Amino acid sequence: MQRRTYDVVVVGAGIVGCATAYHLARAGQRVALLDRSGVAAEASDAGAGMLTPLAEAGASDLNDPLLRLGLAGLRHYEALEAQLESEAGLWAGLVHLPTLYPAFDDGQAEALRRDLAALQTLRPELRWLEADEVRQREPLLSPSVRGAVFSPAEGNVAIGHLTRLLARASVLNGAELLAPRSALSLLWDGARVRGVLTEVEPIEAAHVVLATGAWSSAWHAQGECAAIVYPLKGQLLALRTSGQPLRHTIYAGPLGYLVPKADGSVFVGATSERRGFDKTPTAGGLAHLLTVVHRVAPALEEAAVDRTWAGLRPVSADGLPFIGPAPSSPGLWLAVGHGRIGAITGPVTGFIIAELIQGRPVPYDLDLRPFAPERLGPWRRRLTALNAAEAAQRQPELFSQAPTQAEAAAEDQRRERS
Repeated sequence: MQRRTYDVVVVGAGIVGCATAYHLARAGQRVALLDRSGVAAEASDAGAGMLTPLAEAGASDLNDPLLRLGLAGLRHYEALEAQLESEAGLWAGLVHLPTLYPAFDDGQAEALRRDLAALQTLRPELRWLEADEVRQREPLLSPSVRGAVFSPAEGNVAIGHLTRLLARASVLNGAELLAPRSALSLLWDGARVRGVLTEVEPIEAAHVVLATGAWSSAWHAQGECAAIVYPLKGQLLALRTSGQPLRHTIYAGPLGYLVPKADGSVFVGATSERRGFDKTPTAGGLAHLLTVVHRVAPALEEAAVDRTWAGLRPVSADGLPFIGPAPSSPGLWLAVGHGRIGAITGPVTGFIIAELIQGRPVPYDLDLRPFAPERLGPWRRRLTALNAAEAAQRQPELFSQAPTQAEAAAEDQRRERS
């Protein structure tokens, strides 16, 4: 059987995978982009799309790796938006409304003001607004607001729209989109990764990028039970009002957030639940989101409920994403585990991977050591008896000589000894 051959195969067509494919294809690489369901089929079409790296930061450690990655992501969006809109002739999905970090009691106000001076060393445009000015700027906020940090550069994005646009721009630049198409295992040439096996055919490539979201643990040597990357359920609510619009993205600490979108709706989020791969909205989740509305912007209690939904954030076991090459498996690259900050860090991660594959230095002077792909063990998914049996129902001739699970395990042991 003739095998397809590419420079790079990207497994996963969420925001990270589509950004990776876009930057590589734009640089002239032959790219295949695979996804078992389709473009933006999971978390990348479920999140609120906040571009707020400071939401995850305090001033205790300005060198926090997630903060640094998020700030690089904010810089990357500045170039990406103009680039995409020029190439594709379409809106990139960004909503350029500023963000407010409000305080609703004296303790919150004191903490925000204490952190502000340090954060201004990273983003000098940040400033403190007293309560009267906050109410003037954002009349929908609760009258109990005591002040807020004003961040003019942190907006939000229609993350599903952007993901689909990146996929489209990838194809315009020569990438091939193969979806729905499942990657079942890695292909190997000795100790080197040489592509992926799909249920349709083998696909050979010099580089394989895993951008597999909440399902990434299946590719880890320890398997799914280790939960190296696990799904964290987040329920959201969309409101629609015919009255005064919300003028800012509102990040209200651990309580929740309100995100005004380009179509006039307001996204309210979000819960954080360990519920496996269940994405069912619940009464309890809705009650929590309505509490956010009541406490942060009670004027929105008159808004109509447009819809409720849930997504699965891909969270790593230690809270940091895996970004870069896998040392024990040459040819394999990881871009997974971005958790709650995939909207701000997804596109820049794709750019980082693309630059590294082309032999260029890490952009934005980032230190990738905290994101080392094998800090929790190697990644080396091989064909198992289970997924071979599933695929063989569609392509029996391809899998007639497939290794059994015992053979695959024996080969793993041999490689570890060598």
